[in-house]
Amino acid sequence: MPRSATDLKPRILAEARRLLVTEGHGALSTRRIAREVGCTAPSIYLYFANKDALVHALVDEGFQLLRAHLEAAHAEAAARPGRSVEALCQAYADFALANPEYYEVMFHLGPAELSRYPKERYRVQRAVLDLIGRAALGPGAGPERTLRTATLIWSSLHGAISLHLAHRIDKSVRGPELLADAVRVAVQAARLEPTLRTE
Repeated sequence: MPRSATDLKPRILAEARRLLVTEGHGALSTRRIAREVGCTAPSIYLYFANKDALVHALVDEGFQLLRAHLEAAHAEAAARPGRSVEALCQAYADFALANPEYYEVMFHLGPAELSRYPKERYRVQRAVLDLIGRAALGPGAGPERTLRTATLIWSSLHGAISLHLAHRIDKSVRGPELLADAVRVAVQAARLEPTLRTE
């Protein structure tokens, strides 16, 4: 049964995401995507100007989903004072595990691929991490300190998540336990931040 044209764009994005994760940026071609989703290559250009625009759309889509996930966790944590940072860190880890393909596209593309993504757009998208920084420091902290704190917490989470998703941890280390510990370490990093360099 032929699929309607209305769901063509999400199918194009899904196939592009799959190819990027399983075979890398070099395997991404409009002809191949068209063949897999059952359309013509020119049809893809109705939605995306070129291959780079398609990759950019995937990065944007992933960050939009992550923002929604973190904002929902932040709203829920509002009823539990003092638990916002922990809730956001856990939500971040949960998002990565539930969406490994998005996580790969957002954070693991090599410099050659990321260099094509406009830096100003990437800064806007990465601002989603400010939610974590503001939860750790409160609304009165300046933007530079907030970003540094968010980056400190994020790097702790991202390292453990990336190793887990890439199956690069020793088999004796259980993934879920490692990530639970990573959340705790990230929360400790947030509490430690006031003792770090502030100039």
